[in-house]
Amino acid sequence: MKQKLNHSNFLLPLFVALLMVANHAAQAQQAPVVVKTYGQHIGGNIVYHHEVTNNGNRDVVDIAIGLDTDNVGPNTSTRSKGELNFVMPVGSGMTKLKINPASISGPTGWSAEIIQIQDSGRFMQWRSPGYPQPDIQTGQTFRFSVTVPKYALGYLTGHFSAGFADGNDPWYYNGAMEKLDTTPPTLSITLSPATLWPPNNKQAPVTAAITVKDDYDPEPEIKLESITANELLDANDIQGAQLGTDDRSFSLAAKRAGNNLAGRIYTVTYSATDGSGNKSIASATVTVPHDQGK
Repeated sequence: MKQKLNHSNFLLPLFVALLMVANHAAQAQQAPVVVKTYGQHIGGNIVYHHEVTNNGNRDVVDIAIGLDTDNVGPNTSTRSKGELNFVMPVGSGMTKLKINPASISGPTGWSAEIIQIQDSGRFMQWRSPGYPQPDIQTGQTFRFSVTVPKYALGYLTGHFSAGFADGNDPWYYNGAMEKLDTTPPTLSITLSPATLWPPNNKQAPVTAAITVKDDYDPEPEIKLESITANELLDANDIQGAQLGTDDRSFSLAAKRAGNNLAGRIYTVTYSATDGSGNKSIASATVTVPHDQGK
């Protein structure tokens, strides 16, 4: 009698073998060091967080943030460009390039400094205190944070250079930082009052109630972007509105054209931008009706 063929007898080992090949291929393509970033608005500043993961087999003992490096090794050390020229950490002494300890946080014992590359800009470097203090070992992720006064791409999507402990060539691994937060905040606007009546040409105070939420940033930056209307506006129809700021109260003229059956519709637009540079836009309207009919 013929034995019934059991497909699982050879399909399962084949699947396991293919999975192992895929895992080895993924590991071969994996960068030895990865730096992932996001920003948060805290206390009027932006705090940039850098999550450094060591995927390789050599300890990492220093991390340079905002450093675009051409080639680094035992015979060459060309560090071409520092990307942090214009936004230094809060409390930095620009002459001596010192960092206020209150503006940084990192693993126990690690220290940070701002380094000038002659005429090629500045970068920030974190250094391990050395054995037996904690280097970043294989499979570990350490977080480093720095507080700056305003948004700066160099801390977020710039380049990094990771130094290895053993002194073997290559001494450094260079790469681009990856932004963790890529989703804009959710933003909604409610204007009060939403209707101005009667159309007596007088100014009426309007207040904006804003609801904003972000996955990473507890305090996204709010800005009044514009106030427009479906009718031609006179110079004084909008008063007290500070565009480009977090202005939530202003005055609008209670007027409309007599031949406009839709009435005058003011459109007020705000933006919310998180510390990682993701921006959302939302609008609400205030209407001066043509009449009070249905």
